[in-house]
Amino acid sequence: MHQMIALALTLIVALLLNGGAAAQMVSAGYWGGVIGSLLFGPLIVFYVVHTLVYFVVRLIRGKDRVLSYTRSRINYVGAVVAILGVLGAAAGPA
Repeated sequence: MHQMIALALTLIVALLLNGGAAAQMVSAGYWGGVIGSLLFGPLIVFYVVHTLVYFVVRLIRGKDRVLSYTRSRINYVGAVVAILGVLGAAAGPA
């Protein structure tokens, strides 16, 4: 459940912050940028950060002290980093 909440939050923030730029890209016919900025970019950042943090914590704390990959609260760390990436993309030069 933690992973679904974190993913939904990340994608909603990406949609809200990049919605205006995405509409401009769609009107210009640049669908690849829209799909990348709203879907693939945040998802890839989320899963890469979550996977790295999960395995580092599992290595440090041990296998028995960390919940499963999808049920751990480490999902929120990946979501925060992905949201910070979305914020940077939305605030950056267009």
